[in-house]
Amino acid sequence: MPTHAELAGKLLSDAATFFRTLASQNESLAEQMTENATVFEQMADLIAQDPQGELEGTSHAELTGRLLKDAAGFFRTLAEQNEPIRDQMTENANVYDQIGDLVANDPLGVMD
Repeated sequence: MPTHAELAGKLLSDAATFFRTLASQNESLAEQMTENATVFEQMADLIAQDPQGELEGTSHAELTGRLLKDAAGFFRTLAEQNEPIRDQMTENANVYDQIGDLVANDPLGVMD
C-alpha cells in the first residue's frame, strides 16, 4: 500500500500536468499555470524523496498538504464555472482535500 506521501506526490504531479495543459490551451493563463506546475512538481519531488524533511522550518508534509488543498480550491472554482466538468472537478477536489489532510498529519501512514 502506498504511503500518504506517495499518494500526495502522485496527486501533485497530476495537478502539475493539468496546469501545464491549461497553460498550453490558454495564453492568458500560461505564465501562472506554468509557475504553478513547476511548484507542484518540485514539491512532489521533495515529498517523495524526504517525506519527513523540512523546507525553511516547515515540513514537506505540511507544505504538500497546503498545495493539495490549494489545488482542491482551484478544482472547485472550475467546477462552479463549468457544468460539463462539475462532477469530476468536485470529486477531484474532495480527493485532494482528503489526501492533503492525511499527508499533513501522517506522511508515512497508509490508506486503510
